[in-house]
Amino acid sequence: MKSIAEIITIGDEILAGTTLDTNAHWLTGELVALNIPVLRRHTISDTPQEILHVLQSLSDDTCIVILTGGLGPTRDDITKKTVTEYFGGKLIFSEALFQEIQEKLKHRNKTIPESNREQALIPDNARILPNPIGTAAGLCFKDKKGRYVYLVPGVPEEMKCIFNESIRPELTKLPGEKIRVYIYKTTGIMESEIVDRIDERLTHFPMVKVGYYPSVYGVTLKMTVKENEGKAVETRLRDFLYDRLGDAIYTEGDRDITEIIAEKLITRGWTLSVAESCTGGLISHRLTEVPGISQVFTEGLVTYSNEAKMRLLGVSASTLKKHGAVSQKTVIEMAHGIRQRSGTNTSLSVSGIAGPEGGTLEKPVGTVWICAVTPEKEETIRIQFNKGRHLNKHFASQAALNLLRKLL
Repeated sequence: MKSIAEIITIGDEILAGTTLDTNAHWLTGELVALNIPVLRRHTISDTPQEILHVLQSLSDDTCIVILTGGLGPTRDDITKKTVTEYFGGKLIFSEALFQEIQEKLKHRNKTIPESNREQALIPDNARILPNPIGTAAGLCFKDKKGRYVYLVPGVPEEMKCIFNESIRPELTKLPGEKIRVYIYKTTGIMESEIVDRIDERLTHFPMVKVGYYPSVYGVTLKMTVKENEGKAVETRLRDFLYDRLGDAIYTEGDRDITEIIAEKLITRGWTLSVAESCTGGLISHRLTEVPGISQVFTEGLVTYSNEAKMRLLGVSASTLKKHGAVSQKTVIEMAHGIRQRSGTNTSLSVSGIAGPEGGTLEKPVGTVWICAVTPEKEETIRIQFNKGRHLNKHFASQAALNLLRKLL
């Protein structure tokens, strides 16, 4: 029998539009990758009435329910109590769990508020799903119909951690047809161009289901195939995609481009410094999200003004006067300046017009110049974006990282 899921997101802030429901989006992708289609997604307010109503309205075909949110220590977090009573149980205090919460808070140098005792109340009719990075444990109920109802915190990092460590292993053991999912992440190429390059030829792979998932940083391809057919098609599919898309593919699997760069730098024993203008430190921020990046990333500067470019990076006044801050000549001097200042052998620089003002006919809003320097190569590119100030910064950061990735 095919497993079918429903996702319930609890949170007034989501209904008010102040917070995006990224949890449901992420969970849907993970479940589909496990060959568990999502029948419905619900977003409800944090009230007992709404929680009871959605539980009562679950489809008879649904066998997996994942509910996120409402497990915090405050009085308005009533999910645990409501669901426990709905399934005929009661909450009991767990001294062991409370001691665990105390230890976590002690390590963070925080006092232990009385409200955290609420998080040590556990249902007598559910299994505890450990939360390694938070104080709200996950829960798993099993109802009379045999469906599994998982409760996880609404904090995205905690939700993902509990799903990956406790829920995913259980779901992979469910009966049903197993599938393989091959992930290829691309950047610097539009979804429409990818479709043009591969769609027609995919007829040679009738057993493969293709999903296109565009984002601000590129397009992810998820290729799904039945387990018993996966091994036979794996190499042929990979060769086909690299033949058609080339180095637009920057990784297989779900890694960020910064992880690929860190890996390449560590392998070659090279160090990196970054000089940013229009991206405002976004490149450095993204790099420092990678564990272990300190082995290779030594310094990042945001030189937003012309004065800062001259004082900190040695960009010449004549270059800025003749060519402007957003120019090939300027980003070259920025890259060499940060490289010399930091003593690294690899550097990256970016300068552009994020908008919405500041553009000219020669350099419209969204114009970005990027320079990457390694011990072996140096390259500059000019790119034009028109996505608005916020997105222009993100697109520029990805383009800069991608240029560096190609040179490595």
